[in-house]
Amino acid sequence: MAINKALKFVAQLSIDKASQALSRFIRVGAKIEMDDIYMADISEITGKLSAESDEVVGAFIDLGGDVKFKFLFFVNAQDSCLLADLILRRPVGTTTTYDQYTSSAVQEIANILSCGIASVFTSDFQLGITISPPTVIHDFVGTVFLEYFMSIAVEQNEVMMIETTFKIVQQNINCHMFIIPDSKTEKVLSYISNTL
Repeated sequence: MAINKALKFVAQLSIDKASQALSRFIRVGAKIEMDDIYMADISEITGKLSAESDEVVGAFIDLGGDVKFKFLFFVNAQDSCLLADLILRRPVGTTTTYDQYTSSAVQEIANILSCGIASVFTSDFQLGITISPPTVIHDFVGTVFLEYFMSIAVEQNEVMMIETTFKIVQQNINCHMFIIPDSKTEKVLSYISNTL
C-alpha cells in the first residue's frame, strides 16, 4: 500500500485526536507530533531493532470491526516511569523502576492512542471499530517486536510505521506507534484516500 498525501492526512488526524485526548487525561500540555509515516519491510525493522539494547515497555492492541488493525505502542522504560508520574500526578522522578503503575500508565496511553485512531474512522468515515484490551510487555526492543510480529510476518511483509515524538510539559519523550492494516483494511484505506 502506497503512502499518499491523503493517507498521511488521515494518520495526522488520528494523531491529533489522540494528542487532544492525552492532554485532557494527564491535565498538562501534551502534543504528539508525527515525524514520519511510511511502509517498511518487517524483517528489516525487526533485524534493526533486535540489535538495539534498550529496554522498553510496549502495549499491543487489536482493533476490529469494519476495519482491522494491529497496533503497537512502545516507549523507553525510563520514559515510561515519567509517564507514570504524569498520569498519577506525582512529581516527575518519583517512579524510578518498572512496576504495576508503570505498566498501567503505558496501558492507558495505548488505550488513548488507539481510541484516537478509532474515533477518526468512526466519526469521520462512519466505520465501526472495536478495541481489544491491551497486552503490556516489558522487555528489550527486539523481543517486543518479535512478539508483536510473530503471527503477522507469516501473512505479510510490510508494516505501516508511524514515528512520533511526545512533547509533554517540556519533556520530549520518543514513543513509537506501529499500525498494521489487514488486506481488507488496506482496500478501505485506499478508498478513503482516493475520496479525500
